[in-house]
Amino acid sequence: MPANRLRTSPDGVGISACFTRARICVLGLHSAAMFAEAISRLSPRSPKLQSAAAKVLGDRRLLWGIVGLVAVQRVLADLPVFLPSAADAYAFIDAGRQALSNPGGIYAHSAAEIAAGRTWVITWPPPQIVIAIPFTALPSPVDVWVWVGTNALMAVAGLVLLYRAIAPPRATWTLPISVLVVLCFTPLFEDVRLGQRGGLLLLLAGGAMFSVRRHPAWAGVLTGLGTSIKFYPAAMALSIAPRQWLRFTIALVATATATLLATFIPFGSPIQYLTKVLIPVSVGNAAATRDCFQNSTPLLFSRLVGGASFSMINSSGVWKEVTLVPWHLPWLAQLLTYLTVATLFGATVWAAWRSGWAQPYSMSAAFALGALVPGDVYTYQFIPMLPLTLVLVLKAIEQHRWGIAALAGAAELVLISSPCALVFPGLWTIAGLAIFGVAVTQAALFRGRALR
Repeated sequence: MPANRLRTSPDGVGISACFTRARICVLGLHSAAMFAEAISRLSPRSPKLQSAAAKVLGDRRLLWGIVGLVAVQRVLADLPVFLPSAADAYAFIDAGRQALSNPGGIYAHSAAEIAAGRTWVITWPPPQIVIAIPFTALPSPVDVWVWVGTNALMAVAGLVLLYRAIAPPRATWTLPISVLVVLCFTPLFEDVRLGQRGGLLLLLAGGAMFSVRRHPAWAGVLTGLGTSIKFYPAAMALSIAPRQWLRFTIALVATATATLLATFIPFGSPIQYLTKVLIPVSVGNAAATRDCFQNSTPLLFSRLVGGASFSMINSSGVWKEVTLVPWHLPWLAQLLTYLTVATLFGATVWAAWRSGWAQPYSMSAAFALGALVPGDVYTYQFIPMLPLTLVLVLKAIEQHRWGIAALAGAAELVLISSPCALVFPGLWTIAGLAIFGVAVTQAALFRGRALR
């Protein structure tokens, strides 16, 4: 079995576990919101019923009881597939050891493997490899487990900063609903269980969103650090108010450039990395068959319009190749991809302007581009959608926009299940585009958080 399939789902256990997660999150995420919606529609003018709804939604014990049930079910569902033998965390720590023994040979070896058609090699920029070095001082497998725990703690810290940046109303429902949204967001837990670096990115992004209103330069520094690890956080520069933009962008560019140049010193030429490693891997092999764990806007059109095949896995762990449509229009798929990506960037800027450059709404919309624009996006790489999802759901409930809350909730329900357990794995991309689209169209709701 190819390495990428092992790393995303070691066997059919992960596929079956996702159905259990879906059932419990369906009950938890929507129970309170749907109750309030039903009360409002059945008797919008009944003070007694409205009071009853407020009492139920204001019942702290009920809400936290639901959170507890969802949390227990999340642990029970994910524990059997936690940190499989081929998880990325092992390769990550191993890269740190290689950096101590032969840093100059890492990208040379990767370039040779990529030229031979083997792309599952170290392609991360140097800052990611440097992060792994301190953990190599620990014995195996403690080193991997400590990294996974550290990544999880950074994710929690980042979400706390994001929650403070949102500054929701002081109501009983805000914190438990926020926790429910997070617990039902499978990409976050995929990132943690595989030992990825999403927790660090959430910490840096959450810190930037929290500090940008008062300290745009510091927010730029945090975003620059994130950009040196994964390039997509730089898109947050699209969402900064004009009077803050220069300070933010200078800090972003200076921090990212200095970090990359300094960390490249022991690893070799940045030009070699760019031309022999990053670009070839980013372009990819058009003839290669992607699997159901790989989903993105380009792959969505490639499969639905271009007629491209992809491989699916069943509950027994058996892979088979699937083609959805009989036609093959790759040129049209490419055109639709370009138009969609251009629209995403344009909509990000428009929504930021329409909201009055409200934060963290504007930055979370730009951050979400990291899941919607790249060519190959694995389950854990949908993590940039989490801040926007949380911002949108909390605002919708606060404003009693139950239709918006229902749309966002339905989209998150898609993300609960593994894409390989869905009738079409591209539903993950469609769900991400739906959350983004709804958030953009509701930009005016966030003007109360506008930067004056």
